[in-house]
Amino acid sequence: MVEAAYKEQQSFRYTWIYWLCLVITLLFFYVCFQQIILQQPFGNNPAPHSILVLCCLLMLSLCALLHFSSLQLQLDKQGLTVRFVPFINNWRKHAWQEIKDIRVVSYNPIGDYGGWGIRGAKNRRCYNISGKQGLEVLLHNGKRLLIGTQQKETLSLWLEATKTTRA
Repeated sequence: MVEAAYKEQQSFRYTWIYWLCLVITLLFFYVCFQQIILQQPFGNNPAPHSILVLCCLLMLSLCALLHFSSLQLQLDKQGLTVRFVPFINNWRKHAWQEIKDIRVVSYNPIGDYGGWGIRGAKNRRCYNISGKQGLEVLLHNGKRLLIGTQQKETLSLWLEATKTTRA
């Protein structure tokens, strides 16, 4: 029996990005501590306190953004829904009647779309967090979506199993 819905949630998996973000954040906090608390200027031309505090806050925000970002995909009998929290908080819905073709593909995120995240132009949009596999969706209005997936085989099996029941 076919599962009623396919659901996938992805988060950033690149631990080196987390470490880089953490090291830079800790460096800014160290500089802030030395310059603001200990009253010892950092370097020959120290930055103003407000700039250092702003840099700390920006780096903390970037770390939080990486931690809480997630790409969520759902396929069910109504159609496809996708969102990319925190950038797109509302579900973007596409009924099966709007979809001309749908398939799992391999792609090059940098070569085809210029990287990861939300990419594309007017009629071509890509939502991806990592990897080189995605769900390619061609809509009847000519628009094309590509949604990254980490479960290529499971998604392919779900699409094949529900091919006849999708309207």
